[in-house]
Amino acid sequence: MTQSTLGDTSGTTPSAKSSSRNRSPFRANLSKADYERAFDILEQCSGAACLPDFKERAVEAISEHFALRHVSFFAGATFHTVFEDSAPLTAGKTAKMLPEYQDRWARYDIFGTPAAMRQLVSSGVSSLDELQSMGQLPAAADAYVRYFLSSTWRMQTAAALRLELSAGHTALLGMFDPEPGKIGASEAATLRLLSQQMSAMARGLPASKSQAALARLSVRQRQVVRLVADGLSNAQIAEILSLAEDSVKKYVTRILTTTGCQSRMELALLARAQRI
Repeated sequence: MTQSTLGDTSGTTPSAKSSSRNRSPFRANLSKADYERAFDILEQCSGAACLPDFKERAVEAISEHFALRHVSFFAGATFHTVFEDSAPLTAGKTAKMLPEYQDRWARYDIFGTPAAMRQLVSSGVSSLDELQSMGQLPAAADAYVRYFLSSTWRMQTAAALRLELSAGHTALLGMFDPEPGKIGASEAATLRLLSQQMSAMARGLPASKSQAALARLSVRQRQVVRLVADGLSNAQIAEILSLAEDSVKKYVTRILTTTGCQSRMELALLARAQRI
């Protein structure tokens, strides 16, 4: 293809021109820099051993690579219960925003509106700027933006990233900043890619550090755990596994330390929940 052909638009069809004119300003192709930013974030999250670890890494990575000061991570069994998370992970001012949000504004969150939900389900990303560009917001969501985000906390940028977790659970990673326009077309495109890739990571993670520790136990340790879960004493376990009772005691002590369980009962409950 020659340079003159590349520069010639006379052959462009009316429909193609119309499509170009009507393209949303919030849609963009990924540049090399966008891919590099996404890869850096994914690498930062990839070492997570469990969901709590992943949450911390995700919040830190998004804040760092998008230069956003205030980030939160809410999770729930369904999309609607995400907003009811009683103990979300918060960074920056979101920790101070949380009490008022939970007490008064959670039910009116702009990212819980039908328009935002459609965006989050279809592409994994929704931003305040894009929602406002689509027309008038519902009255309650508009009040949330005007009085809670803008007037009280001076937030001009707001966006949400949807992630899929294990057991069909959902998470919303909220991003806020006093500076307007921090989530433009390029940032939104990168976040759409991250929604897919970070969800793939999160779906395979244990829900807690104890569950992650259980998964790392040796074959012999798992045998001991199963017998503890069955209610057997150290002496009974020693007889079944042909071990000295002192060896079983050491196994149990090491397993309790590794999993963070405080008692045999707690270990037994964890093992049963994980079907060890």
